[in-house]
Amino acid sequence: MSNLRVGLVPIVRPLFRGSKLGLEPTTRQALEALGPKLGFELAYVAEPVADAAQAEAAARAAQDARLDLLLVQHVTFATGDAFLPLLELPIPVGLWALPEVWDNGPLPQNAVCGLNLGVSLAPKPTKWFYGSVEDAWFQARLKLTLQALRGVKVLREGRLLWLGGHAPGFFAFGALPETGLTVEKAELAELWEALAAVSEAELETRVAEFRELSEYPLEQLRESFRLELALEQLARPYDGVALREWPEIPDRTGVMAYAAMARLADAGYTLAPEGDVMGLASQLALKAISGQPAILLDISHFSAKGIMLWHGGEAPLAWAAGPTRLVPHFNRHLPAVRDMALRAGPISGLRLLPGRKAVVHGGVLSGEKGYDGDSGYLTRPTWAAEPLTPRQFLASWLNHRIPHHLAVGMGAHEEALLEMCAWLGLEVLPARPEENRLVW
Repeated sequence: MSNLRVGLVPIVRPLFRGSKLGLEPTTRQALEALGPKLGFELAYVAEPVADAAQAEAAARAAQDARLDLLLVQHVTFATGDAFLPLLELPIPVGLWALPEVWDNGPLPQNAVCGLNLGVSLAPKPTKWFYGSVEDAWFQARLKLTLQALRGVKVLREGRLLWLGGHAPGFFAFGALPETGLTVEKAELAELWEALAAVSEAELETRVAEFRELSEYPLEQLRESFRLELALEQLARPYDGVALREWPEIPDRTGVMAYAAMARLADAGYTLAPEGDVMGLASQLALKAISGQPAILLDISHFSAKGIMLWHGGEAPLAWAAGPTRLVPHFNRHLPAVRDMALRAGPISGLRLLPGRKAVVHGGVLSGEKGYDGDSGYLTRPTWAAEPLTPRQFLASWLNHRIPHHLAVGMGAHEEALLEMCAWLGLEVLPARPEENRLVW
């Protein structure tokens, strides 16, 4: 995971005693030392800003530095003319006040009052920070912001391939993200060409490297390996691929795409089944925030055990609770899908929606396997970080009429997802757990 680029602009009014205490170089050095721990580099530092002209010059330089986050640091109090040009930049901005160096006698900095003024004037989402670099509260808030901004970055700058359009009749999957992502469309004809271009030498190497348990002999998996190589060649220039994997692929090749998709996920590629571009974008945000692969799942059963999440068998080994094996597809009985239980532990979920809306959710997977493919039970669900019963979660999902794929990532990251949505200006839908009456 590449480091984020962070900038620092100290705001210092000479009238205040705190302007003469050397706080700016001290905090700069501390931030530089913190960078490797939190995954950022201090890519731009301005000279102290005291007036509007200096603020405008610092804003131009900050924009040229291609920053992911700009910290505007209140070393002392300052009025809006000294920082508004920085808050108006089209990049995420944090307003940060240093603590007072003493707490009686003449007021040294009045920095937190400057912070209060700053957030009251902010023209767009702006996060406040308070404390010294060493303070646990400051570091916790900054770590959360950096996690969120990794999701923001991929949703603004990512490049996706939509291969074949959406699956037949899955009309909701025709929606495209509204966050800045580039989506390039291609017909399945490009996949057929890539399949024809796979060399026998490449294929033999892939066959020889195969080590997973399988109900099929290697000879019956050759076309799955060929499909894997073709998809890999097409996916290489992109952050992710939304693939229409049925009905054309099994009809033409005699294999399901799921084992190939699973093995490509093992290698770090992100693929979304059934041409679900919004689901793919949600996966990429979850992957960026968690640092682990994200998957798409259906709600396939509901019982006293919880909500069974399931899909056809394209999950990577990182999600496996135990041994895996390649088995026939549950419906078409063709090779092959990866059969496994989803590992126990906390999960986080995101579903991007048209109209710049989103659902943020979470919960815990029990580790118990359900249907063949990749499956597990969601227990202790949450919605926008608020706990629900499994039945309330199911009711909320259906009452909001959310498309049927849940994008799920490893770990408890709802707070980072909620902050990501705030930076992007996405409306997070509240839970809608009415269980009996019609909700529309």
